[in-house]
Order: sequence, then C-alpha cells, then structure tokens
Amino acid sequence: MKKFVTVKYQIDSDKIKCPFTVVMVSDLHNVVFGEKNSQLLKKIGEIAPDFLVIAGDLVLGKPEASLKEPEEFLKQALKIAPVFYAPGNHEQRMKLYPQTYGKAYIGYEKRIQRMGVKLLENRTEIIQIKGQDVAVTGLELPYEYYLKRKQKTLEKRELTRLLGKPKKDCFQILLAHTPKYGKTYLEWGGDLIFSGHYHGGMVRLPFFGGVVSPDLRLFPRFSHGKFTQEDRHLIVGAGLGEHTIPLRIFNPRELVVVCCTPKDGQEKGKTK
Repeated sequence: MKKFVTVKYQIDSDKIKCPFTVVMVSDLHNVVFGEKNSQLLKKIGEIAPDFLVIAGDLVLGKPEASLKEPEEFLKQALKIAPVFYAPGNHEQRMKLYPQTYGKAYIGYEKRIQRMGVKLLENRTEIIQIKGQDVAVTGLELPYEYYLKRKQKTLEKRELTRLLGKPKKDCFQILLAHTPKYGKTYLEWGGDLIFSGHYHGGMVRLPFFGGVVSPDLRLFPRFSHGKFTQEDRHLIVGAGLGEHTIPLRIFNPRELVVVCCTPKDGQEKGKTK
C-alpha cells in the first residue's frame, strides 16, 4: 500500500480572530491509499479541519484514466468538511480537449458541484468559520502558462485581471496550482497561498531542495515548503500522487495541514 506523511505548518495573521485549521490536498492523480482512499480519508477525519482545499490535479489527465476515484474521494471528504477545489493543468486539459479526453470531465464537474464541492475557476467563495469570514479564491490560468515550449511570465496585472483584487477586510486564501509564479501570487496579496504541481521536485537534495519541475527546469525556486513575504505565505505541497515519471527520492507524498491563528496568539474578544 502506498504511504504518505502529514506535514504541518502554522501561520498567524491580524485578520484572524479565532484559530482554524485547513487541510490541503494536491496532485492526487487518482492514487488511492487503502480501499476507496480509506487511509487518506481517515487521517483527514482525525485532523478534523474546518475546511479542505484541493490545489489541483485531483484527476489523472490521460484518455484511459477513470474519474471514479476522485469523485468518490470528494463524496466522502464532504462528510468531513466543506471542500473548495481549484483546477490544475490535468483538469484544464481534460476540459479543453474533449476530442482527446472525451466528454466525461464535464459530467464530473457537474456532479461534484451538485454534491456541494465549491469549484473555483477564477472566482471567490466566502466561508464563515467561527464567526469570521474567510475568502477562498481559485486560480484557473490560461493553459499556455503550463506549456513547456512557452516560458511565459505572469504579471500581477494579469493575475488581477483574472481574479480581481484580494479581499482586504478578511483573511484571503488563494489556490494556485503551479508554484512557478509564486512571486506574483505573493505580490497579488493573498494572506495564504496553496500550490502543488511540482511534486516536491521529484528528488530532493539537502541544501538544494527539489531537483526538477514538471516543465523540466532544474532546481525550481518554489518546489516545496513554506515561503514568506511580509505577512503573506506561500505553501507548496509535495503532492500525494504522481504520473508518467513515478519518481520520488527523499520526497514522500504528503498531506498538508495549516493551523491559522491570531497574530498575538490570543483570540479576539477574549482576555487572558
């Protein structure tokens, strides 16, 4: 049976009144841990997050791949907590090229939304957690930003055109599948940004970090871990699955847990 580790981070913010916990899943790619992902779902249930975010590539974008595994995972995950889902490049290409991948993906999107999954394709949902609003925004980049033959740059103004401006009156989370444009995400202004896509760099070396990205760049800057700029945080998960090149060296699959707390360590409105 495949195994994964749980990686925990803590961040604080003046925008947070009461602590809450969010679990991030990325790059599952139809991998299952135990029958019908029972082991993964059990661990998420034990953590008891306030909500769950999917930072893309829950599916495996291959013509012969099934959508039953990700759909069943989402069905069971919704029994644990609300789910917010931003697409990765695998979701995008299945939707963009039905002549190659068939029309099943469109049905998948409709079914998971009927279940209650909040599918965020360049839009924002507000969730209320313990009496406070939290904004969750999902980025769907034009597919050309993923192409290996086109090394595009993403400017802040283009990100703002796609998403609008970040919320200033509440804690702002951004789900942005590829960390390639991490610098721009931090400039945009999200308080907490989740990415995946790089699978941790496939091979991780001491002092050097992840070795190679899916677009075949060596030692990509944002391959894994937590990156902070002022009061903004980018967390890049190593993902739970893999595809095409099933390689992981010193780079375990991981489930990401983030505990979000008030900056002064004290719940607003309460005295010590």
